[in-house]
Amino acid sequence: MKLLLRMSAVFLLVFSVGAINAQVTTFNYTGGVQTYTVPPGVTSIEIEAFGAEGGGGFPGLGGRAMGTLPVTPGDVLQVYVGGNPTVQLGPGGFNGGGAVGALPCGGGSDGWPGGGASDVRTSPSLTDRMIVAGGGGGQGWSSGIGGAGGGLSGEDGDASWIDDTNGKGGTQVAGGAGATYGGHPPSGSGTLGVGGNSGPLDTYCTGGGGGGGYYGGGGGFVSAGAGGSSYIDYPGTTDGVTEPGVREGHGLIIITVLCTAIEVDVTDEEICLGDSFTLTGEGAGTITWDGGVENGEPFTPEATGVVTYTATSDDGGDCGFTIDIEVLALPDVTASVDEDEICEGESIVLTGGGADDYEWFPLEIEDGEEYTPEAGEYTYSVVGTDDETGCENTAEVEVSVHALPDVSASISDDEICLGESVVLTGSGADAYEWTPAEDDGVAFTPVATGTTTYSVEGIDDSGCSNSAEVELTVYDELEVTYSTIEEIYGDDGEINITVTGGNPAYSFDWDNDGTGDFDDDEDLTGLSGGTYTVDVICDAGCEVSETIELSSQVSITEWENSIVKVYPNPTNELITISFEGNFVYEITAINGDILVRGNAVDQSVVDLSTFANGIYFVKAFDNANSQTVKIVKK
Repeated sequence: MKLLLRMSAVFLLVFSVGAINAQVTTFNYTGGVQTYTVPPGVTSIEIEAFGAEGGGGFPGLGGRAMGTLPVTPGDVLQVYVGGNPTVQLGPGGFNGGGAVGALPCGGGSDGWPGGGASDVRTSPSLTDRMIVAGGGGGQGWSSGIGGAGGGLSGEDGDASWIDDTNGKGGTQVAGGAGATYGGHPPSGSGTLGVGGNSGPLDTYCTGGGGGGGYYGGGGGFVSAGAGGSSYIDYPGTTDGVTEPGVREGHGLIIITVLCTAIEVDVTDEEICLGDSFTLTGEGAGTITWDGGVENGEPFTPEATGVVTYTATSDDGGDCGFTIDIEVLALPDVTASVDEDEICEGESIVLTGGGADDYEWFPLEIEDGEEYTPEAGEYTYSVVGTDDETGCENTAEVEVSVHALPDVSASISDDEICLGESVVLTGSGADAYEWTPAEDDGVAFTPVATGTTTYSVEGIDDSGCSNSAEVELTVYDELEVTYSTIEEIYGDDGEINITVTGGNPAYSFDWDNDGTGDFDDDEDLTGLSGGTYTVDVICDAGCEVSETIELSSQVSITEWENSIVKVYPNPTNELITISFEGNFVYEITAINGDILVRGNAVDQSVVDLSTFANGIYFVKAFDNANSQTVKIVKK
C-alpha cells in the first residue's frame, strides 16, 4: 500500500554536510582523557602517536606509531597522551608508566618512574585501543639508562650495576618481565597497557619503572626500567609503522584527515515506506552512490529498516561518505462500516483501525460517528496515522445507499356514502402495508362515517421503504323525506322533498320530463295526480331514489260532494268560503303559518288583496267535518 501524500502535509527537510578541508588536529599532554569526533563523511584518518619519555637524567625515549585507520563519521574517539614523570618518588607518567618506591640511597642515584604510553581508543577499555605508541623506561640507580619505548617491542632497561636486574621490554603478546635478584622480591612485570613498578625497598637502591605501552615494560630492581611496546594492528589499518626511542618529554598525538569530505544534501534521514528521499553529493569528482541511488534523484526504498548508503568519488581527494536512512513501516490501516448496504436517510458508522488517528474522505465524516449519505454507490477512504512515526496508510470500504421507492397511494373514490365500497392501491414498490390495515387492491366497505387518512408503506426488493397517504371521507347515506299537496282543480298538485346525508349540494332528476339529466328542481309544482320518481345525487356521488304518490281531487263529482267550496280560485282579491252551518276557517301559508282565522255561518268573504301572490291553503271545519282547499293568489 503506497503512502498517501497530501500536499497540505508534505514538508521537505534538508540538511547539509559541509565540506571538510584536509585538517590536522594535535593533542598535547593534559594529564587526562581527551576526545576526537570523526567529521562527517570521513571514513579514515591518519594517526601519528608519540609515547612519553621515562623519568630521570638518563630516561628511555618514547616510541612512535603511525598508520591510516578506518573510522565511522560521528564516532567519538578517546585520546590518551602519555605523561613524562617529573617527580622521582611517585607514580609513573600518565597512561601506564611504572611507579618508583622510596629512595634509600638518597640524592639522584636512585631510579625514576617510567613514561606513559600515547594511544587512541574507541572506549575507555584498554582492549579497545586502535593505535599505541610505547612510553620509555625510567632511569635506574647510578645513571642506568631506561629502555626506549617501541617499536613493536620495547627495549630492555640498562643493567648498569648488577646483571639481570634490569626490566625487559614489552612485546605484542605480553608485558616485559620485571627484574629479580637473589632472594629479594622481584620488580613488577609489565601488563596490558601498564609498565611494571621498580623493585621494592630493600638494602639496595631503587631501580627504574617500566614504560607504558600496548604491553608495558618491566620494572628494574636497581637497574633501569624497560620500554613499553607500540601497536599498529587494529583491523583495517594501512601504512602502519613504528619507530622506537624518538620522543622526549610528554607524548603527542596528531590526527590528520587526509581527504576532503563530500558535501551532501539529504531530504530526510527517516521516511515512511513508499516515500522518497534524495541524496545529493558534491565533491571534486563525480559522486556515485550504492544501493541503486542516483545522485540528486529521488529514490524510493522497497523495504523497511535501516539501510546504509555509501557515496564514492572518482577523485582521490574526496572522502567516502556514508549515511543511514531509516524506512519506517506503514501502519496496517483497516476501514470498516457497520452496514455496507443501507436505504436513503439511514446512517452508517465508519471506523478506522490499525493506527492512532484517522481522517476520512469526504472530510465531513468523523471516525466512529454516525454519518448520513445520500443515495448512490460510494467508496470511502480513510488515512490512518501512526502518532509515533508519523507514517500514514490508507484503506477503503464500499457502501451502497439505495434510493427510497417513489411510493404513491390512490383510492378508487375519496368521497363515498356509508355502505359503499372503495379500493386502496399502492404503487412504486413491490409490497404494500396499509394503516389502518386493509388489503392493497381489494375492495372494502367502511363501517363509520367521517374522514380517515390511510397510509401505505411501500417496500422494494432492496428492503427500502417509503410512504404515502390518501384521505377518504364517508358520509351518511342519502335520505329523502317529502310532503305533497294533492291536485284539486287540475295540475295544481305539488311535491316538496327534503334531502339529508351525503355531501351537499344535491342534484335532482325527476322522471316527469325524462331521466338521466339531473337538471331538475328539488320540488315540483303544477302536477296532476299520479306517481313520481326522483333520483338524487350528492357531490360525493352518492345516489338515492324515491317514488312518491300524488293524490288528485279533480272531478265534478268530487267538487259537488265537497263540503267546502272556495271561489274564485285563482283569485286576485276576494274569496268566498262556503260551508254549511256554523264553521271555523283558517288561511295558512305554504310553510304552515296561520294568516287568517275566523268564524262564519254558511259562508264568509275574505279579502286577500294584501297577500303576496302565491299558494295558500283554506281550511274549514266544524265539530264533525274538516276539509282543506288550496288556492292561488295572483
